[in-house]
Amino acid sequence: MTGSASILRKPLNPVIAGILCAVFMIGSLAMMIQSRASTLRNGAEIILKTEPIDPRDLMRGDYVRLQYDEISRPDRALFSGEWPQQDRYAPMWLTLSVGEDRAATVTAISLEKPLDAGEGTVLLKSEPVMLSADAGDQISQGQFALKFGIERYYVPEGEGLEIESARNAGRTTAAIRVSKAGAAQIARLMIDGETLYQEPLY
Repeated sequence: MTGSASILRKPLNPVIAGILCAVFMIGSLAMMIQSRASTLRNGAEIILKTEPIDPRDLMRGDYVRLQYDEISRPDRALFSGEWPQQDRYAPMWLTLSVGEDRAATVTAISLEKPLDAGEGTVLLKSEPVMLSADAGDQISQGQFALKFGIERYYVPEGEGLEIESARNAGRTTAAIRVSKAGAAQIARLMIDGETLYQEPLY
């Protein structure tokens, strides 16, 4: 047995193993935090109308569930490209046209990231959804049900009802930042265009 092989077979010192594990976990967390901060700082901003519901999370306080009229249930007729021949989970890419007021409208849906979205557009990537091969025959009918990781927003305890009330009156909007990779983060929650909550970078 060679010297290097002998070293590899030796059990790792528990202290060293613990340090390596801690470094890995801290590094992973730091990367997640930095990725979120980068999206909030540099991502393209779009404005979406929301339809929040106000349940209570006993562990973390109040939060609102956000559903977005434009992106949560886009028309299937906007889909283009090849539909899968076998059932599988996959994300969907939404091409959004952004107006001068930064309000976004879905103009196209695909399974592949468009190579060139063009000026005045933003590419948004959904969470993976189940794509049934049988659905290809009815692809132009109905709506997709999509999520983007921005469907829950925590607020100070007791303040969620204000947002729900504004929702009922059609007054609630959200400013969303979208990275070049299509990831979304809620930057601000607004009522009547005025910022109610703004997310810190860190």
